[in-house]
Amino acid sequence: MTTQNTQTLSRYEQKQHGTSEFPYVVYHSVIPDFIHSYPLHWHEEIEFIFIISGQVLITLNKTPISVSKGDIIPILPGVLHAIDQDQNHTAEYYNIVFDLKLLGQDTSSDFCFQNYIKPYLQEEIALPQLLSQSHSIYQKLQKTLIDLIKMQHFNCPASELYIKSQLFYIFWLLEPLQYKIQPTTPNQYHISQIQKMKDLLLFIHTNYASPLTLKEAANFCNYSASYFSKFFKSFTGMTLIEYLNHYRLKKAGDLLLTTSMSIIEISETIGFENHSYFIRLFRKHYQTTPKQYRKQH
Repeated sequence: MTTQNTQTLSRYEQKQHGTSEFPYVVYHSVIPDFIHSYPLHWHEEIEFIFIISGQVLITLNKTPISVSKGDIIPILPGVLHAIDQDQNHTAEYYNIVFDLKLLGQDTSSDFCFQNYIKPYLQEEIALPQLLSQSHSIYQKLQKTLIDLIKMQHFNCPASELYIKSQLFYIFWLLEPLQYKIQPTTPNQYHISQIQKMKDLLLFIHTNYASPLTLKEAANFCNYSASYFSKFFKSFTGMTLIEYLNHYRLKKAGDLLLTTSMSIIEISETIGFENHSYFIRLFRKHYQTTPKQYRKQH
């Protein structure tokens, strides 16, 4: 792949969160009743994960963190992250995801955006990986997130105005906790590998419905097959085939809930030519059949 194609791919957006007019959305998940895990991915939006109950494992870049009821996890733009069931624990959580450009324009005249929002987009500043009750801002931040969750269906007049005001308030709360990313920090040592992994994931997410071999993925990274396998597993904890099937099954779950496509059509759309194999993998992953999953949710 050429450098130009790689640069285009690194900007490729896989999913629209909210609408183009108002790029903001609240997701609700229950593990393992709704999903068992969400595979490693990244996006340009900022995200706040708020744990309502239980315990769940969240991986940030290559660091797994066990989080539990009440914890708040800020996912900054560009951060690789995954969500997995923590042993046999159940969990319920909300994801608040939005485009930072919702809060202003990237122009010199927009003082607030330039000074307080844009540094997040440019990955110049960071926040603690976990915000718990020990942080001084926790009570106010928790209350604000709960208010936003209650407003998730935009069920009051001018709710967009209220939502934007609360998002600005969140950044005001977070300001004392943010810190600049220094070029000499140990994290910079791994930045090239993290960027390569981000580009690779976008390559996989773009081509997941096609037969994708270990050799093709290794060539994309300019690695040998053996080195690629170690590199990939160090980030995901899976082989390429395991991750690919995991991602395909996530797509299958989405299509079952958002379309009227038949199970055979979904199987073929996501890259499974063997329908029986697809149903067998789906049942193992979701503990139910595709037909039952659609009815239950």
